[in-house]
Amino acid sequence: MPETDLLPFERAARAMYATVKPDWDWSDPDAEPTRRMYRDNARAAFLAVMEPSAAMLQKGENRADCRSVWQAMLAAMLQGD
Repeated sequence: MPETDLLPFERAARAMYATVKPDWDWSDPDAEPTRRMYRDNARAAFLAVMEPSAAMLQKGENRADCRSVWQAMLAAMLQGD
């Protein structure tokens, strides 16, 4: 499966894994508990940034709409859409 077909939090989990460079392969069937931990950490990171920063909002033309769109996009991703 191409990386672009993965949800952003799955790509984030794999990127977190890659930075530690463990001795096991991501696709190793015995690594599911560790994969779950990385996915949970990625999900927690996205939940932590659910509220955009002031600087992020200033980049948009309509601040209230930017916040809504950002939150809707993250919520959709976290729900598996």
